[in-house]
Amino acid sequence: MRDFSQLCFDFTASPVWSPFQSVRELEPVAPPESGGEAAQEGRDAELEAQAREWLLALELPGGAKLVTVTWNARLRSTAGYARYPKWEVELNPRLREFEGQVERTLKHELAHLIAYHRCGRRRIEPHGREWRQACADLGIAGEKAQHRLPLPRNAIERKLAYACPACRTVVHRVRKFSRPTACLQCCNRHAGGRYDGRFRLVLATGA
Repeated sequence: MRDFSQLCFDFTASPVWSPFQSVRELEPVAPPESGGEAAQEGRDAELEAQAREWLLALELPGGAKLVTVTWNARLRSTAGYARYPKWEVELNPRLREFEGQVERTLKHELAHLIAYHRCGRRRIEPHGREWRQACADLGIAGEKAQHRLPLPRNAIERKLAYACPACRTVVHRVRKFSRPTACLQCCNRHAGGRYDGRFRLVLATGA
């Protein structure tokens, strides 16, 4: 079973494919800082009921049965996380300070879960056409991958640069890849979405 964890609104970690990983662009996620206000943490029954209603309307009873929505005060620069196939959504409590952003972010994260559920075993980009379609189905057509809320940023330095030998796409990383990782765009275009060693990302700087 795949675990597409920490699909997040702002800094997005691509899902991990086994045994290989195909990516076009992979952005490292700064870990949430500990401490700070523990403002109303825990599961939100009202938001869970709303999420179930949306999922049932899209004929996704399995997701409606599993979905949980939790407030996580450790989130700082990130508005929300989604974890598939657990159907878990975490939200930043500071979203309450901005009108309409709780519902918008919840739909944004649910769209990730819906997109990965619909794709089955097929590989997709976190904010690709499948996610955009799910956003439209949830009533937020045109949703952006990153929020523009004034949340504090976690500064991280990406010293490593990987490049695709075919299309020259550059991916910046904090840490080295732990497994062979290829360019998703090239794998989709030339290998039917499967990992292809011809497009394996090569460490260019910071080795």
